[in-house]
Amino acid sequence: MLGRRVQRLKLLVANGLVFLALVAFCAGAGELALRMAAKPNDVSRTGSGQVKPRFNVYRPDGVLGYALRPDWQALHATDEFQVTVRTNALGLRGAAASAEKPSGVYRVLALGDSFAFGFGVEDAEAFPAVLERALAPPPGDARVEVLNAGVAGWSADQYLLFLETRGFALAPDLVLLTATENDPGDLAWNRLTLDERRLPVRIEPTRRMIDRRGAMRYLRGGPLAQPELRFPGQVWLSDHSLLYHWFRFRLARLATARELETEEKRLRAEAGVPPDGPIASLTPEAIQRGLWSGGEFQLRFHRHLVEAIRAACAARGVALATLLVEFRGPEPMPGSAAAALREDCGRDPRCVRSSALLEGHAGDALFFSQDGHWTPRGHELVGRGLARWLARLEPGLAARD
Repeated sequence: MLGRRVQRLKLLVANGLVFLALVAFCAGAGELALRMAAKPNDVSRTGSGQVKPRFNVYRPDGVLGYALRPDWQALHATDEFQVTVRTNALGLRGAAASAEKPSGVYRVLALGDSFAFGFGVEDAEAFPAVLERALAPPPGDARVEVLNAGVAGWSADQYLLFLETRGFALAPDLVLLTATENDPGDLAWNRLTLDERRLPVRIEPTRRMIDRRGAMRYLRGGPLAQPELRFPGQVWLSDHSLLYHWFRFRLARLATARELETEEKRLRAEAGVPPDGPIASLTPEAIQRGLWSGGEFQLRFHRHLVEAIRAACAARGVALATLLVEFRGPEPMPGSAAAALREDCGRDPRCVRSSALLEGHAGDALFFSQDGHWTPRGHELVGRGLARWLARLEPGLAARD
């Protein structure tokens, strides 16, 4: 009898091992297939059968949520523009650059979202590249190098976390923070893991996902659209596995049956009134609910993050300057986050508003009519205007024109 039980146990263990081996084989084959599916200048077909370039410059990132693929090239084409986007080995847009700052180089790290990235313009047309050409180095340095760390859709949580985990390691002399008027609202699109200072140590996007080919996909539904997954090894999978994100994207699609507006109203009602008290005194759960409650708390937390960026730069002896990107259109409503950000910038001598750099030029030539981002002409004016402004702000720097 005992021998029969032992034999059954051995059989169960053997079958279990075979099953685990098959699961591992299928997972490995699926991961390999997804990695082979992504390639530079990939294309897709629309419903009418038209071939369209797939803008697949993104990759999932276990810390930042998503980032740019290193050493990549993709065609970005819409009805208004068709440009080629290249990234270097550092995962930054533009020409090759070394992680270690070369001798005789004054290095500027341009941080921001799609405006810093240069949505709709060529690599050399984005304002960080224009700034590099327009700015003369301080005495003793041979040249200025501007690294473009802009990523579409990022907000102040990702700006700070990128600086802390990767940006400062690049040894910038100056951090140029490109803040946009929708940055506070974008904080509600992320689920945050916060430290004791209530600063992010991990970010999970809840409406933006990177598909198996590296394209950004937007989900309908609110901040809880993507199921929250927690299990051993989940962080590693989030950072390394396309198969994990393939499954997660499909789970999220199943979980988003309602319209975005309906979901936002429900979440705002569940969030209740914005929490009171200093940000650092609030629980992480209260902060997450506060970000769902609306613009008032989103602005408060945005300011908390910007102050942390300022403190982090000061602690390392790195200069910080801010460009506030103002959207095209009428003046924002009094009391709105956009109006508050303009007031904040007006009180900060190290902040310049984009309208000041574009003043006197026809708006039709500066913004894409449908997309809303700056045209090559807009980037040229911003880059050259920044060079003149920084030359007045930073000792030793000079504008070339």
